[in-house]
Amino acid sequence: MLRVMACGVFLLGLPGCFRMSVRTGAPRDGLPEARTGVSLVYGLSTANVSASECRHGVSRVDVYWPWWGALVYVGTVGFVTPLRTEYVCAEGTTSTQAAPEREQVPDSIAPL
Repeated sequence: MLRVMACGVFLLGLPGCFRMSVRTGAPRDGLPEARTGVSLVYGLSTANVSASECRHGVSRVDVYWPWWGALVYVGTVGFVTPLRTEYVCAEGTTSTQAAPEREQVPDSIAPL
């Protein structure tokens, strides 16, 4: 019985935690925005984030599992994993030069 309990604890601990952070060093402009998406089939396909409202790029991006993500991961045997994305837009330049046109996001990148 002790071995079964030990194996159960071990299997519940397998999903672990996931967090990715990117800091660009650009000054922040506004409050963090947050979106929720999913990663499918053990991370083989993942959600793409398009922050099209950030005209001057992003200052920081954090991608992580929400607190309830491990429950969904275990419940779906890893086929569905929720991901939470938080980002802060970068502040625009203060120079008098015209800002370059922002790149249009292709339709193939689905928003969260």
